[in-house]
Amino acid sequence: MSRGVDPLDLLDRIVAALPDGEDRPQQRDMVAAVEVAVRTGEHLAVQGPTGVGKSIAYLLPVIAAAERGERTVVVTSSRALQDQLGRVDLPFLSGLLDGGFTFEVLKGRNNYVCQAAVAETVVRLGGARDELDLGDAGPSLRTGPLAAELEELVGWAATSPTGERAELDVEPSDEAWAAVSVGAGECPGASRCDHANDCFSEQARERAGAADVVVVNAHLYAAHLQAGRMLLGDHDILVIDEAHEFEDAMVGALGVSVGPGRLRALARTFLRNVAESPGGAGGLEAAADELDAALRDAHADANAEHRSGRLRGDLPEELANALADARIAVDTATNALLDVAKAARESSRATARHQLERAARTAESLSDDLDAVIGRLSPGQVRWISETGTGRLQLQLTRIDIADALRATAWEVDPPDDDTAGLGVSERSSDGDGDGDGDGGSFDAPGADTPTVVMCSATLDPGTAGRLGLDARFVAIDTPFDFRTNGLLYVPRLPRPSADAWPDAVVDELTHVVELAGGRTLALFTSHRMLRRTVAEVRDRLPDHRILAQGDAPTRALQAEFLDDEHASLFATASFWTGISSPGTTCSAVVIDKIPFPVPTDPIVEARCEAVGDARAFAEVSVPAAGMQLAQGVGRLIRTATDRGVVAVLDPRLAEAGYRKRILDLLPPMRRTRDRSDLDAFIESLGLD
Repeated sequence: MSRGVDPLDLLDRIVAALPDGEDRPQQRDMVAAVEVAVRTGEHLAVQGPTGVGKSIAYLLPVIAAAERGERTVVVTSSRALQDQLGRVDLPFLSGLLDGGFTFEVLKGRNNYVCQAAVAETVVRLGGARDELDLGDAGPSLRTGPLAAELEELVGWAATSPTGERAELDVEPSDEAWAAVSVGAGECPGASRCDHANDCFSEQARERAGAADVVVVNAHLYAAHLQAGRMLLGDHDILVIDEAHEFEDAMVGALGVSVGPGRLRALARTFLRNVAESPGGAGGLEAAADELDAALRDAHADANAEHRSGRLRGDLPEELANALADARIAVDTATNALLDVAKAARESSRATARHQLERAARTAESLSDDLDAVIGRLSPGQVRWISETGTGRLQLQLTRIDIADALRATAWEVDPPDDDTAGLGVSERSSDGDGDGDGDGGSFDAPGADTPTVVMCSATLDPGTAGRLGLDARFVAIDTPFDFRTNGLLYVPRLPRPSADAWPDAVVDELTHVVELAGGRTLALFTSHRMLRRTVAEVRDRLPDHRILAQGDAPTRALQAEFLDDEHASLFATASFWTGISSPGTTCSAVVIDKIPFPVPTDPIVEARCEAVGDARAFAEVSVPAAGMQLAQGVGRLIRTATDRGVVAVLDPRLAEAGYRKRILDLLPPMRRTRDRSDLDAFIESLGLD
């Protein structure tokens, strides 16, 4: 590639080199829009519908920018999209364009095997003589299914070129992976680790620091901002892919969570490393019991008062006392661990030193998070008690007003000293996916310039940039698909979802669609309760049809079964509204039970509604969120120019409510009908067997 290369010329080369290369005007429009932003420094928010080829459209201008010496960070919404870019799109472009740029995918530390943790695991497996001899270190792990799994991971770590979890053919259990990796706040940093030279995470950071294009996820970018923009180094361009998810991802990444489970885990860690002493593991266990009881009482009171686990204002006295006692117990354990770790630094047993350093870091991380959740709420912060699927309670804290925070720490040159505008909710910075950074993981300090931001998504609300504190030009690229010919939106005349008769009506409509389409149906639900009820009844009515349901098997296995069996139908909830792509006749119908409005009692939704005021809350918070989520679900249907099919939304409000136009405007421009005869005729026209 020569100096001053034109991204549109690169696109022409790609189209000419591919046997089935297609010159799409919409893709050219997006390439041109991104190139203007990159050249002028004007921030851009671009909606690139499915079929445009948005990844290629934003990558070509940043590849051209790399030739000018400019560096780009691409932020994705998930590790899956990181892998798609790093393993498919970027290698594809590099091959066709004869290189000319370098790229790397960088993930949080807990995505890489930790050599120090592997050495510790070898000891536990009885494969080394360096026994820890640190009081009650617990029995060595020598037999059983976990031991066998760990043996395999240890063997893999010895030969793996990257040590990255995504390399594994079989997904490891959480317990096994936790044994060979570092979790939140555990890494002591390269300067205090004997394995620093062999550290897979440090090697990945080194490669990323020298790359022209670095692909990260939102959690890692949040860590970069929390670390004073030092983690990823200088970059001239920031591309936020799947930008409709970036706001929520940042809110989640900036939060902390504390519960009895973390205290009990620290107690187990303490017992493995320090001989029991007054106030040690026993004190942590007692603090965990006290915190568990206080959380349950506070959760019950909050739900009784306003049907939400949100805690407004000061903490309830019982909970505040329990957290204070937990802080004392953690301090006691931390001091003991630090004392033993300090003594162990003189030891020749490297495994013992590393285990103690990790244990001390774990304790310090918990101490920082306790400080954060105990403190007074700052403007824009929200604190609540959440319940996990297993019934465990946790106290959580995050901030929702990230516009000013991002403006101060990401989009402007000099972040203020005042923490009210900062991103952190605790003093520590995290290293993406909740991992502590340690002291050896940053690149060069940032310069004075901040990046040009390009936001893109197949479904992007024009107001998204503003909510992120960014003044950006909005461009909507036309769809390359003929939705009016190839798609039909059907909203039947049913009772409203609040009516007792609505669930039965949903079963009737869904049974009809599955039967008429010969399966080939993706049914998306807004609640697990509605999913379970509907699956049971449709299976009873259609015993000869194969109805797959979320929960029957792992997500990836269900997707594979649905794609492999054209006559199968898949019933699922939130995790299937995005990410699943089934081109062709395999998915000829998408049925959505109702408009996916956010739950009004969700603490973050509640806080966002309060922030804009009761009069504007529904229109400014609930309707846009529902429209974007519905558009994602509808987008599962037509994935290629030749796909045809129907979308049935079994919620009459989409055709009757006053806000319907705002939501409909976010959906693909399909023909619309409320008559079942039109639905039947369209499905018949598909020529399905």
